[in-house]
Amino acid sequence: MSLDLTHLNPAQRDAVLTTEGPLLVLAGAGSGKTRVLTYRVAHIVVDCGVPADAVLAITFTNKAADEMKRRLGEILGPHARRLWVMTFHAMCVRFLRADAEALGYTSAFTIYDEDDSRRALKAVAAELDIDEKRLPVARIRGAISKAKNELVSADAYAERAATPPEKLIAKAYRLYQRRLAEANAID
Repeated sequence: MSLDLTHLNPAQRDAVLTTEGPLLVLAGAGSGKTRVLTYRVAHIVVDCGVPADAVLAITFTNKAADEMKRRLGEILGPHARRLWVMTFHAMCVRFLRADAEALGYTSAFTIYDEDDSRRALKAVAAELDIDEKRLPVARIRGAISKAKNELVSADAYAERAATPPEKLIAKAYRLYQRRLAEANAID
């Protein structure tokens, strides 16, 4: 079985048939980007013989992922269910859940959003008797976020802490990480 690509324009057809190396599909709204990507995935499975469960198609929004799944279902039928079509965030969560135990979590972990994180840090600050006026939770949260972005653990942050506010932030960071672990949550 070969795909019918006659309804694609020449540029779209070229993009669908390009299977070696990376490909950037850059076009305006409504120009057929999703159609091109959908047919490219179908071409890889149908015409190139790649097993459906070996294909990962990543989108940015749930709406786009759902639309790709729907269209691929129309083209590939039951084989489409074996494709990995998801958002970037869903892919990351899937990888994290697969190795959650190596990170000290169960695979049913919760992901804290900004509000969850802020609430947890407020509780930590209260438990440590940190005066919100002298050291606002927003500052603590910002310091912890910066440390995490730089891959600085709570223990490493504590070792580097030199000023009284940094030492308080280090205590908050350690306790916050402990609370996350107790809740089987990541942020």
